[in-house]
Amino acid sequence: MVVRVKAPLRDRRTRCHRAPPPPNRVWLYALDMPGFGSNHSQRVLIVAVTALALILSIAGCASTGASFSPNGPCLADGRQAGAYPDLEGRLPRQFEGKAPDRLDSGRNCSDANLDTLKAHGVHELRFAGGLWQLAPETGVTMAVFSAPGLQADWLGEFYEAGARAASKVSNLTVSHPTVRGSAAVRMDYRDGQSPQTIVVWSAGPDIVHVVLTAGLPDRLVQEAINSFS
Repeated sequence: MVVRVKAPLRDRRTRCHRAPPPPNRVWLYALDMPGFGSNHSQRVLIVAVTALALILSIAGCASTGASFSPNGPCLADGRQAGAYPDLEGRLPRQFEGKAPDRLDSGRNCSDANLDTLKAHGVHELRFAGGLWQLAPETGVTMAVFSAPGLQADWLGEFYEAGARAASKVSNLTVSHPTVRGSAAVRMDYRDGQSPQTIVVWSAGPDIVHVVLTAGLPDRLVQEAINSFS
């Protein structure tokens, strides 16, 4: 997803002024689909140059006013470390010799965050993600999404729609490679001077893996994909 560089650090969608600001914009990553604002393009892609942003940030607030809980009926979108250990356990433990700078999990059930997935019958989307900041202007997010019947094409559709709607995205190309034996969706584009890549592929029934990179060469994109067990 793109969280634009000038977006305020509070969550405008929830109007939560008390949401704690991250130490820098690299924390606004895309594992909790989608993110800030009501504009689709702001919710889908990766921040360019300044740092990595994705799938997906709720910052501990919810539009319903309910508190996030990983148990029971989904009343509020949210995430926290250890919410879904089974999903977190699917993520790589290291990348480029280091543990993730951030690792957590959660779920989304609001229409605003499910967005195009609602049309495919998704009513609750669970996720886990890890963020690796490799340099001030580069990073990678690796994420796992889960929902009954979830398909890679559905998440690919979500990200592609946002990319095409983003005014600062250029040179967008969409391809359909095979990743780890499964059909995948890959998007390559530029946001400013930074190359951005999103790769989405199925990893078993109801499970989809996603790699999102900012400012990384293809060698490291492939390394991130291969780091999933």
